[in-house]
Formats: sequence, structure tokens, C-alpha cells
Amino acid sequence: MRDLKIVILTAGYGNGHIQVSRTLQQSFYRRGIGNISIVDLYQEAHPGMNSISRYLYLCSPYFSSYGLDYYGWSYYATRNAKTNSAFAKWSGWLGVKKFVAILKELRPDAIICTFPFGGISETLKKNGIHVPWFTVVTDFSLHNRWLLTRSDRFYVATEDLKTEMVRRGADRDAITVTGIPVREPFCTPASPKSEQPRPRTILILMGAYIPLPNIQLVIAKLLALENVRVDIVCGGNDKMKRRLERRFAGNDRLRLFGYVEEIHERMRRASCVITKAGGITLSEAIQIRTPIVVYRPFSGQELENARYLERKGAASVASSVGELVERAREILDSEEKRNEMIRQYEALAVGHASDTIVEDVLRTVAEQPVRAGEEYRRQVVCIGGPLAEDDEPDKYGV
Repeated sequence: MRDLKIVILTAGYGNGHIQVSRTLQQSFYRRGIGNISIVDLYQEAHPGMNSISRYLYLCSPYFSSYGLDYYGWSYYATRNAKTNSAFAKWSGWLGVKKFVAILKELRPDAIICTFPFGGISETLKKNGIHVPWFTVVTDFSLHNRWLLTRSDRFYVATEDLKTEMVRRGADRDAITVTGIPVREPFCTPASPKSEQPRPRTILILMGAYIPLPNIQLVIAKLLALENVRVDIVCGGNDKMKRRLERRFAGNDRLRLFGYVEEIHERMRRASCVITKAGGITLSEAIQIRTPIVVYRPFSGQELENARYLERKGAASVASSVGELVERAREILDSEEKRNEMIRQYEALAVGHASDTIVEDVLRTVAEQPVRAGEEYRRQVVCIGGPLAEDDEPDKYGV
């Protein structure tokens, strides 16, 4: 296969979109495709605005607890946005000029999108840029922003999501159910020698940026359960880790961890995992077959992810500390409940999603005609006029 160039287009709102991009990048590397660029478009195009909007996104759960749920409001207000709406037109232009400059420099054979950039792909096509475009949907629920991106292929988590996309007008033949890409260790079954019976261990994942609410009370209530051990992964939140170490000093049934490289092993050894409702974390637990309890999911896509898995019997959702303890107790004490949830995971765990996606992308690109450099250059036009021969592309981070 010729030396392919792939651009993975993403955004840094939460850790999941970046993580999926890196997972796909690694899958390409394993196939000997080394020219893979990850581009955080909003950071490159509008760094100041991006910093402010990311800050507001990360603060939204805090403000929501005081009744100012601006993120949830914006999510649901635009959930069914049409292609001719003001939102679609605005999102189609945001960052597009910068992206054209990036395309001019990199000249990719394919673009893979792991974030819903609205109508940007359609804007490019209207201006003469025709590069195969692939979209990886990183949630279990559907927001129309994903559909505003006109893709050659969509890769989605479930058959239910595919059905909903078709109902909203997407081409059935352009949608492939792959699951959400997770890192390779989550897809590799544990060897019989390393497989261990799961003790009554509850694993709490604090989240990359925002800790779970009322965490000290949650820990105290869970430790009150009989013969329960609690493992907490604080990630990069060293301040929270030190605070919890002081609060629960001397309790030998609580273990605190910072960043854990082999988090899949912690999941395998846990009886259940308590987490937020990001699509990637949920998919990781599903692949490992560890029962999930979602605690106070944030309004928007996380709440919809949690509701979907709860309807499927694949997760328990708790909105208070008391509910959380009861949901965890039920999973620990009821073999029937655990087996029911694991049966749902068997149906939802599609397999090596990143490998399936990469193989499909490579197969699709191989069917495209090879474009000469000058022909490709003529395709890439600036919004408002063609790029001059001596234009210097702006520098950007990959």
C-alpha cells in the first residue's frame, strides 16, 4: 500500500476524544502506517476561545449544582438541529480556514473525525475539497451535531444508535457498528493464569478533570459495607489524593492511587466500578465485563449515555449517596444481578473497534484514485479564494 497520510481531527473537551484518537493512531502504527497526525482543531484555530469554552465546559457540573445548567441547556437545545439551522451554519465555518491551511500542508488521504464538528465537512466539499471523511461517534446516545458532519462512513457503538441515525435521515449503508474504540489492553482477554476471583472490591474512577461529588461521604458509606475494599484512582488530582489520605489515614480497606497505567487490570479485579458516564470509560468497563454504577451523571451526553445503558440493564445509575451505596450493595450481594449485567456486556462488546475501523478506512482509501500533488493542491482552496503558491501554512501542534 502506498505511503498514506491520515489526519485524525479531534477536540480537547474531556479526555475521551483525544484518547480515541490516540487509540486509532496506535492501530494504524501496528499496520505499518506511520504518517498519522492528530489535530485539535479548535485549539489550533481559536486557542483563546477554546481555552474559555473548555473552562466553561469543565465548570459546568459545578454551576449545574447551583441551578445554572448552561451546558445541559445548550446540549438539549441543539440536539435535533437541522442542516439549515443557524447552529449548523455556524459550526460549519468555525475553524474551517485554519483546517484548509492544515490540509494544504499535510495533504491527507483521509480524515477521521472523533469529535462532532457540525457541518465543517460539508463546507469543505462546497469549496472543492474532496477527501474521504470518516466519523467515529464516541457516545451511546445521538446528538444531531454528529449527523451535520457529512461522512463517507460512520462508526457507532450499537445497533440501536445506527437505527436512530437512520431514522434521522442517515444512510444505513454508510454506518458500521464497531463499538467505541478503547485501548488494546481492554480488548485482550486475561490469560487463565492471571485471572483471579474478584473479591468484594469497589473501584472508583475519579475522572480526568472533575472529581465525583461528595467523594468523602461516598467513601465512608461504602467502607461501612461488610467485607468491602475500596480502590480509588485519583488520576492526576494529587491534591484530592492527599486530602483523602489524611481523611482516611489508617484504614486498611481503602487504597488510593494516582495515575494508573494498567487501569484495565484494576478493572478486572473489581466487583464493580463507580464512574462518570463518559463513552470511553463505559466502553472500557463493558469490554472488561465489570459491572458499572454511574454516579450523578452530568447533564447532556453523559446523562444520555447513562440512561441508555440503564435501559439495557448494563449499568445502574445513582443520583444520591444513598442510592449509590444500594446499587453497589446489590451488585456485590446478588450473583443474579451481576450475571444479568455481564450478559448485556457480551452483547454490547463488539470487539477490537479500533482495528475494525482502521481496516475499513484503509480498504476505502485503497479504492480511491491516487491524486497527483498539483491536482490535490488545486482541490484545497481557501474560503474566499485559492491559496497562493508562496503561502506559508500556519504552524500547529500534533
